[in-house]
Amino acid sequence: MRKVYVKLIALSLLLVLSLCMVAAASYAWLVMSGSPEITGIQVSIGGSNTILVAADMTETFNGVTYHYPDIFSDTLNFGAHESYRWLGSLDGLTPVSTADGINWFLPAYYDSTDPEVKEGSIAVGQLKDITAFTLETDLTHANLSGADNEVIAAGSYVYLDFWVVSPGSDCTLRVSMGDDSSGSFLIELPQPESTTDGYTLGAASNQSAAMLRVGFLANSDTLVDNSMVCYQNSIGFDDRFRSLRGLYGEAGNTQLSFQSTRFSIYEPNGDYHPGGAAPEGDYVQTSPIGLVNDVPTAVSVMDRVTVQKRTGWKMTDSGAPTIEQLFQTAIYGKNLEEEELFNYFYNDYLQGLVYSYVDKGEFFKMSSDLASCSGYAADVAQLKTAGATDDVYIIELERNVPQRIRMFIWLEGQDVDCTNVTELSSLMLYLELAGSTE
Repeated sequence: MRKVYVKLIALSLLLVLSLCMVAAASYAWLVMSGSPEITGIQVSIGGSNTILVAADMTETFNGVTYHYPDIFSDTLNFGAHESYRWLGSLDGLTPVSTADGINWFLPAYYDSTDPEVKEGSIAVGQLKDITAFTLETDLTHANLSGADNEVIAAGSYVYLDFWVVSPGSDCTLRVSMGDDSSGSFLIELPQPESTTDGYTLGAASNQSAAMLRVGFLANSDTLVDNSMVCYQNSIGFDDRFRSLRGLYGEAGNTQLSFQSTRFSIYEPNGDYHPGGAAPEGDYVQTSPIGLVNDVPTAVSVMDRVTVQKRTGWKMTDSGAPTIEQLFQTAIYGKNLEEEELFNYFYNDYLQGLVYSYVDKGEFFKMSSDLASCSGYAADVAQLKTAGATDDVYIIELERNVPQRIRMFIWLEGQDVDCTNVTELSSLMLYLELAGSTE
């Protein structure tokens, strides 16, 4: 039966990531010589009467932390919410790998103490086999703040929790392309550069935009602890909602894995390879590291990945990016230093709203078709596209049952484009989640 999207603007999640690529030691994934660092995330969620969203609230009693939703509404600005203030003080974001959102693998590199290095057959900094990687299941390297460079270089990623509820009907939650005033995409923001005549926006490398992933861990177990009691006693309590779902491990403890837990991956710019790792328009399947019979193994995730084609800046009739034209209008008559122009243009002038200036890539309608495709551009171009992927979804929402979702952001070290990122770059990531019914 044809799926009907209840409302494509049902849930939009905006993250503005400033990823500063700083030259470091030669330790990185796939001879990557740079260390991406995230300097802060601004997050806001917009919704509708179809899907409502809320911040994740916590209370701790006798060493046990209980989670419950704040007030459900159409919108949620994470950056302005006290429980998410830590997003603005994060440290480095460096390549890791996961196939399930539970088991995270941190890279291992040869150093001067290894016999292979001493005998001269392996160079310092070369990547070891994945069986030597560090397995992490307690979120130790997530949400790092105040960490030293060695800790960051070993691997770092981000996670946060939020709540979503569908008051109207049961529905299926997916990542969506949206419309001209919303939608999901990831794009690199060009940096202002000085010229003899003033300033211009420099060319973006887009390398990091090709390897970033967003994952959604969605557990549908009903909470049977005191979470509901905390919710009932909170100012956000809505008597329509009588149970809560979503059970996850706390940082520092082994993460929980249940049969009722789904993990889906959003891969933006899937057919784009700015570093020349593959021709433009090709799709190269990424095989993240997972545990197979307790052995670290590169596994296919095409049954859980939703892939979007490249997003680019709209162009003027003269062939120049519209964003450059807008930039010149914005800075006319302004007396600002180069380092001030970025914040003024993207934050003050545009206020993060760049929808009108990008051509969002469509999603491949069926990931199963993409999995069986050769990956060559000509074959990829023949695949059906749509506003959302049909055979991959985040979770089935039951009417009037609030669901906690854990979202991860990371640089996928197994991605073919994860190589040699050293220059400064800033990424803008918009996410829109849409509910659909049969």
